[in-house]
Amino acid sequence: MKFLSVLRAASTTTLSILLSVPSYLRVGLVTTWNIVLYAVSLRRCIWLEGRVGIDGVFMNWIRHFRYTPANFLRPTTEEEIIDCVKQSRRLRLFGAGHSFNDGVVSDETLVSLDDYSGEIKRKDLDKNQIAVKGGTHIRKVAKLLLEEGLAFKALPSHDAQSIGGILSTDVHGTGRIFGTKEENWGFVSESVVRLKLVDGKGEIHECEPSDDLFKAATGGVGAVGIITEVVVQAVPRFNVEQKFERRDLSLKKESDKKVFDQFVEKNLRCNDHFSLYLFPFTNTCQINTWNSTPDRQSLVGDLREDVSISFDALVAAWLGNLFAYTKRLPKLSWIYDLKRRGTNLVLESNKAYNRTIYHQHQELEFTVPFEKTFEACQCFKKLYEKLYCDRPSGLPYTLIEVRFTPAEHDLTLIGAGRDRRSTWIDLVCNDSRGYEEFYAAAEKEMREFDARPHLGKYCKSFGKEDMEKLHGGNFEKFLNLVNKHDPHGKFANEFTRRLFGHGCS
Repeated sequence: MKFLSVLRAASTTTLSILLSVPSYLRVGLVTTWNIVLYAVSLRRCIWLEGRVGIDGVFMNWIRHFRYTPANFLRPTTEEEIIDCVKQSRRLRLFGAGHSFNDGVVSDETLVSLDDYSGEIKRKDLDKNQIAVKGGTHIRKVAKLLLEEGLAFKALPSHDAQSIGGILSTDVHGTGRIFGTKEENWGFVSESVVRLKLVDGKGEIHECEPSDDLFKAATGGVGAVGIITEVVVQAVPRFNVEQKFERRDLSLKKESDKKVFDQFVEKNLRCNDHFSLYLFPFTNTCQINTWNSTPDRQSLVGDLREDVSISFDALVAAWLGNLFAYTKRLPKLSWIYDLKRRGTNLVLESNKAYNRTIYHQHQELEFTVPFEKTFEACQCFKKLYEKLYCDRPSGLPYTLIEVRFTPAEHDLTLIGAGRDRRSTWIDLVCNDSRGYEEFYAAAEKEMREFDARPHLGKYCKSFGKEDMEKLHGGNFEKFLNLVNKHDPHGKFANEFTRRLFGHGCS
């Protein structure tokens, strides 16, 4: 009987592994093709980006939302954008399609601002300000700034999104949280002095950071309007020293909390920007720091950075998933030591903060109050390890990214980093079999930590009641602005109806 039980368990494990093969191969091959195409096109072409193909089918960047919209429009002027709004019953907008949820899926009309992007609309170099169209990708905005001798003060980790999309999801980076407000940094919206949007009635509004409509647009996932223009407040261009190093940092026992908390606070005080990568089944963590420097850029630094990022992506897609699905990850956790070793570089600021190439992956991200950092990191690391050991074929290769934003963020009504010192926990899984089970369990645990979901990432179980509980009066103010500026629910879809209840009729 014991032999039969062992045989049955072995058969179940073998079957589970075989079922994981198609998704394993898909992640590996798509990631490899993305890297090869980027290299042979001399950094001009990226496969993993959202687009509507010549067959009229829309795909987000990881190819999870494939559908043919009833209407697809690419306006080239602000007047055409207004016409799109006035003539459509339902419409949604996508910038780069760099979303992990169905917020980009439209009931009727899908609008792209790819043709409403590019050049500087206006500039005031005495104030270090430029105005760009809302569809301009952040990597292009960074280049436009560099041509004027300027740069963003800081940036998040991906350069794929459009500037309008970044504001609509209130995209963050990581930075100081204990300094003065001038020293601290957390969100791209802090570098915006004015934006223009077209609301659901086809009316144009110019908003400043003190305006409630600005705060509803920032983090409001397009519910109040289409951002058509952004005025960026820049700084003189500068170089950044980027360092990655490894150390042991245990999260196993309650007695580890003091060491962990002191380590995190020290790095937050000593660096301009600091983040952590935590890995399952090991105490090894990766420490990432970025500091402005007067030093010259490293020799062929951009190429070395591209090679390093490509290597990381291939290791994650092929070796990481191979070890994960064959249940060898606990014994072969040394694979984590292959990532980001020996890449200390001095780069142009946008190249240090941003990366262009990445492997095909999923992200579930949320904030917890900074005071709960240790407990939350410990919880989600243990959750992955438990589910991994319980499932016959394990789970996809995963890491946990930890970033930090300061308390003074008042430029949003429902953004996840609003008005509290926040720790951002990003559960980064290969886009392959098993991630949904892990994320479903993680979303249940999130509620125990007063966690607020990042609405641009995976977000399946949160709804209007959760948003009311998490944001209180700010959520009510947000809904009032949505009802005022989109009274007929033109910008609503299944995703926003679940979160906001708007446009249900």
